[in-house]
Amino acid sequence: MEIVLNKEEFLNGIKVVKNITSSKGVQPVLSNILIETISNDRVRFLATDLNLSISFKLKAEVVSEGKITLSAKTLEEITNKLPDKPIVLKLNDETNVVTISCGKTKFELIGISAEEYPKVFDEAAQNAEEDKEFEINTGLLNKGIKQTAFSTAQNETGSVLSGVCFNINANILEMVATDGNRLTRSRKEINSKGESIMFISPARTLLEVSRIISMVKDETVKFVVKRNKIVFEFDDVTFQSRLIEGTYPKYQQLIPTTNEKTVSIVREELIQAIERVSVMVNERTNIVKFNFDSNSLEISTDTPESGSGKDFLDIEYSYESLLIAFNYRYVLDSLKNMDSKNVKVEMSTNLSASIFKPEAETEEEDNNYICLIMPVQVRQ
Repeated sequence: MEIVLNKEEFLNGIKVVKNITSSKGVQPVLSNILIETISNDRVRFLATDLNLSISFKLKAEVVSEGKITLSAKTLEEITNKLPDKPIVLKLNDETNVVTISCGKTKFELIGISAEEYPKVFDEAAQNAEEDKEFEINTGLLNKGIKQTAFSTAQNETGSVLSGVCFNINANILEMVATDGNRLTRSRKEINSKGESIMFISPARTLLEVSRIISMVKDETVKFVVKRNKIVFEFDDVTFQSRLIEGTYPKYQQLIPTTNEKTVSIVREELIQAIERVSVMVNERTNIVKFNFDSNSLEISTDTPESGSGKDFLDIEYSYESLLIAFNYRYVLDSLKNMDSKNVKVEMSTNLSASIFKPEAETEEEDNNYICLIMPVQVRQ
């Protein structure tokens, strides 16, 4: 194999796939990137940790065909240091040594045979009859990921709560995540091609999809749901992940519909007030109290061993007084994933779930994104 690559495109290709390599795998080859020629002007980079797999096609001048696996970490370090000139990779098939030349600079990198690399993309099973195919705007998908993935359970790998539930019906995609203390739900339009389905994607998978979206220029992405896998297909990137098996909680039943106290607050002012008060928060509990009273919101926290903090916001509030406490990090997470000027807060009692959502201009948009947060019981 001998190929000539543009440095910027070569480095970009490494960055696209390197996150999926496995540095702690039992198989050393999994810490490598598979580089293979696929035509006279294209090469493919492939990486996998056996749960996630990614391939990226990029332009190259293919002098001779071949394939080899090289250390992702070393390859990135070398490429970063090379001058901004064409890069030549030439493989010695007998020794698996790749000579990397760029201007007057030369490296020799020992690879592992491509024959040892696992076959992760089964081309023969790409289009099974039971597969379901969908298409969505990349911007909408990325926004849905950012609005939900942070709410998944962080220390329960493999549990349904460590993933985001996709519920697709009538060209509407609901993405839902919960860790048991909070729940976020995002609704986006999707081309479902008449299909309906519910499945659970690992949060890590979606964070990688978000990263890929930030590195490509595709306006839409197709994803195919297989029996236990999901495949995201961009123009030059194919990304595959295992799905989480299990039954997701009936989240619709957890969302209150009778919260009679509703208040609108300027989102940025609320963020700033919480951040100021949180300086004095107890780091073990993260509790911040919200005291809603006549046209006023007092936000406070106190830590017996270090002190207390208070801040006040003017709001329109005409219900009976309500003192309610939250883990302030949950509230900030939800507020920072909204882009509206105001946030609408819907409450009932100091022990029932509260809803935080962007204040929408139309009733139709009102429930496109919600964040449910369970209060914390505190002594008054």
